[in-house]
Amino acid sequence: MNVLRVLLISSALPRDTTAGEIILYRHFSQVPGLNLAIATDDSQGVLAETILELKPHRLLHRMTITRFSRWTHDFYQCLHPFFNYKIIRNYIKSCKPDLIFTVAEGIHWIAAQKISQNFNIPLVTIFHDWWPDLAPVHSWAKPTLERRFKQLYQQSTLAFCVSEGMRQLLGNHPNVEILYPIPDCPLTAAEGSNFVSKQKLFKLVYAGSISGIYAPMIQQLLAALQGVQGLQLNLFGRSPNWENDLIQELKEQRIYGGFLPRDLLRQELSQASALLVTISFDKNNRRWAETSFPSKLVEYCQYNKPIIIWGPDYCSAVRWARKYQSALIVTSPLAHNLVQAIQELAARPEEKTRLKKKTIEMAQVMFNPEKIQQEFVSRIYEVAGLNY
Repeated sequence: MNVLRVLLISSALPRDTTAGEIILYRHFSQVPGLNLAIATDDSQGVLAETILELKPHRLLHRMTITRFSRWTHDFYQCLHPFFNYKIIRNYIKSCKPDLIFTVAEGIHWIAAQKISQNFNIPLVTIFHDWWPDLAPVHSWAKPTLERRFKQLYQQSTLAFCVSEGMRQLLGNHPNVEILYPIPDCPLTAAEGSNFVSKQKLFKLVYAGSISGIYAPMIQQLLAALQGVQGLQLNLFGRSPNWENDLIQELKEQRIYGGFLPRDLLRQELSQASALLVTISFDKNNRRWAETSFPSKLVEYCQYNKPIIIWGPDYCSAVRWARKYQSALIVTSPLAHNLVQAIQELAARPEEKTRLKKKTIEMAQVMFNPEKIQQEFVSRIYEVAGLNY
């Protein structure tokens, strides 16, 4: 097999952690014949044979932690990243990578786009989120950033879109693929078995961020569950920026279990009655909801549990669930309607069984990690012009 030389220039890096980082880690750790070099200003814990250390402009870097931070990001995103890319150019001249890879978020995708053009090297880009809506820039800078974001898409030799909604919004492209987030390895039969069949409580588990846009929804759900019998909510994720007294109370009530190592989290998910996905109803986040695809949803399908999606009609997760009839959908923003739907599901064993079968089907076909990885590897080898 040919050696595939990849230069990753990206703010999102392959690390065995969470979210987009672990997605990249799972992909790149399983590519046969890979020689991976990473150009970054944050190399701690990354998966790579070669690290090209990018040194940011000192003054601008200091300004990112001051009240001028947003203005600094305006410059980064709309004018030039202000990094010294001589080390990248020297590496390309000496090592001649087969392709340049980036993720369309942060600031380094701008460099990946420029370097690819300058050296005429194929560019592969992953579009996980609609970055112009997430970037910490002023509103006046967003149109320029969005134009550059769409240019990146058009100039990519291969574009991986995380959802059909992302592909539709970005428009036509001669070489675009839908690439769902790759999940962890499938569970064994013992791990995926139903440990809660003898329990009286219906245990609803949510694993992921409970800060930022998710915080209001989770707090509303907690309030709606006050006094509700037979339903237990368990939250797992990094500590949110909530009041310390509330966090302590949730820990004492064994509702919030903190951020767990992967093995322990797998146990908790395996012991759930159902698994919860939340998508923000905030209209300011509409485009993000339409284009992103929750990685936790793909992970959940590996656990043989009913999945409950609480989000707006237009979000990609709800559209997916409707198309494949694969989850309980709650599109009301009112938490008490979610609680009611959960109680109804708990009282319908036949529907729980149907939804379990659907998650098994999705885990084996659409979200099969081997299938997703095969697609990823075959396409990047194809772009590089190498046999796989």
